[in-house]
Order: sequence, then C-alpha cells, then structure tokens
Amino acid sequence: MTAASYPVIRCDGEENLGGPCDNEVGLPGATTVAEVRKGNPDWHPRPGGRDICPDCWKDDIR
Repeated sequence: MTAASYPVIRCDGEENLGGPCDNEVGLPGATTVAEVRKGNPDWHPRPGGRDICPDCWKDDIR
C-alpha cells in the first residue's frame, strides 16, 4: 500500500448559513496550497488565510 499526501483548501464558511461547510478542493499535480488556490478561481481567499467556497460566497459569507 502506498500513501500520498497532497494539498487541499477547505471552506471556512457556513453551508447555507446553518453550520460549518464541509467543502474542500484539491488540484491534480499541485504541491502547494497556493497552486490549489490559483487553480480554483471560484474560491475566494479571505483575510487571515480563510478560504470561502463558491456556494458560501454566493450565500454572502464574507
């Protein structure tokens, strides 16, 4: 068995304004979180290193 690690970004918003959002995204071949962010322009970086997924952004979690 082989284990691999890869960077992902997780949403720090609240899903439909009701609780923590479980969305996360990676990018094939990415080796840094910066590459994942660059490859997912619909995700929004926020101050303090928070990331907001498109659904939470649409729900106005900023």
